[in-house]
Amino acid sequence: MRRLALLLALPLIVVTAAPPSSADAQTPKRGGVFRIAEREAPSLDPHLSISFLTHSYVSLAYSQLVRFPNGPEQKHPADFSILPDLAEKWTVSKDGKVYTFNLRRGVRFHTKPPVNGREVVAEDVKYSLERFMAKSGFNTRFEPVSAIEAIDRHTVRVTLKEPYAPFLNHLANPSFCVILPREAEEKFKDFNHPDAVIGTGPFVLRSYDKGVRVVFERNPDYFMKGVPYLDGVVIEITPDAAARVAVLRAGRADLPHIWGWVSPEEGKALQKTSPELLVVPHQVIGQGFIYMRTDQPPFNDIRVRRAVSLAIDRKAWNDALLFGEGCIDPGPIPCALKEWKLAASKIDAAKARYLIGYDPAEAKKLLVEAGHGKGLTVPMFHWPGYVVPWRSYYELAADNLGKVGITVELKPEEYGKYISTTALGKYEKMAMGPSTPFTEVDDFLYGRFYPELPTNQSRVADAELSKMLTAQRREMDPKKRKQIVDDIQRYLADKAYYVYVPQWPQYVAHPNYVKGFRHHDGYGLGMRLLFTWLDK
Repeated sequence: MRRLALLLALPLIVVTAAPPSSADAQTPKRGGVFRIAEREAPSLDPHLSISFLTHSYVSLAYSQLVRFPNGPEQKHPADFSILPDLAEKWTVSKDGKVYTFNLRRGVRFHTKPPVNGREVVAEDVKYSLERFMAKSGFNTRFEPVSAIEAIDRHTVRVTLKEPYAPFLNHLANPSFCVILPREAEEKFKDFNHPDAVIGTGPFVLRSYDKGVRVVFERNPDYFMKGVPYLDGVVIEITPDAAARVAVLRAGRADLPHIWGWVSPEEGKALQKTSPELLVVPHQVIGQGFIYMRTDQPPFNDIRVRRAVSLAIDRKAWNDALLFGEGCIDPGPIPCALKEWKLAASKIDAAKARYLIGYDPAEAKKLLVEAGHGKGLTVPMFHWPGYVVPWRSYYELAADNLGKVGITVELKPEEYGKYISTTALGKYEKMAMGPSTPFTEVDDFLYGRFYPELPTNQSRVADAELSKMLTAQRREMDPKKRKQIVDDIQRYLADKAYYVYVPQWPQYVAHPNYVKGFRHHDGYGLGMRLLFTWLDK
């Protein structure tokens, strides 16, 4: 608590929007190697891992049918408009069920065996999307897809069972729908071997020294002419967060995280001590929450879940750890997803208190009513390696819950185990951690609450809710869809299926000589580095 007191004594600095980048007006310089200090990805196969590290690593090498804007193209960090990538154009049938994509001609895979630079064709798209549907932990995003057909060498048709509003967004997401060559899987059994990472993206994976570094080189045959500007990208495997910031300060890394993130505390310090660095805060599409097995006692009782929520002192967390800059209303839709977010202030106050309120006396009363007057003891599974302030969050959660009679046994897990079990809803009683920064509101709603999905970490099964979840994804009119999404947020306010904790602004830090690097929510590091250049 001494540390919290020290933090409380620090001056507050108002978060401002990122300034317009004058780098956009400069003529980019070609060349140089971009250096990133980061943890090791648990896998290189984008369909066999749900890890943000896996998807960020390999986004350097792969392309999708369509993509999001980046760099000078984007209006803001949450700009999820759809641009052509491997598909140069597409049409959608009037009933919203048939998408026809026309591929760019002459786009070639990287010149690595066994693919050896052959042209990308419609069969590659069919193979890749069907593999995603068969193997990925995110494959429920394609649940409405009924058929994928290669009509001719450069035409792909995707048929859906019903209209599906999130479809193009998912196709644009580099976490899910990268285009892969079948030959690589046939030779290497999957895409986890470094030699199997063969795509059409801006960079080519050249070497991977396990536990040491990953080396990418510029793809000289990339289909977007003139980019990337960089000669290459090197990821230096650096497990410790403090060490990553240290190498940034020492000038031995250009990013201290796969997306350049540092904690608010580190960001403040860097702003004061390191004028050679550009450090800019962004409100990001992030979430942190406590999730519970709502299909088992004691969390199948709404009174116990409400007690957990009322025990969390969100304002104190925000003031002590986030300099008062965090959002204390981060669920069920993140603060930064502004076009979909319904503020708690617009929800009936009697219900919203179970979403953002703090009332330990009421929490104790609810536990007594639920038959737990003598208290509860529960495990809390988590991965301790997430960036600051996560370690403090686990401790604060245990402290807050302990004060109302819920004794928390913190259960740290190794990352590989956490991401393949706990993060997919395979745990006992309770867990805690961050959410993927999804790019589609459907992922925060249908993905998080629809029965039997691996991303439904609280094992929610609510028939009335499920009807609304299905309705919003079938509604193709954005205004009508927004009304349904608002109704879902009102419905969820007092259910406490998840207990949300404050979301901090994310500070992006890099040297001043790094130009053209603009934050964009999601996992598309390859596209961010497409327009990045070094002014040195």
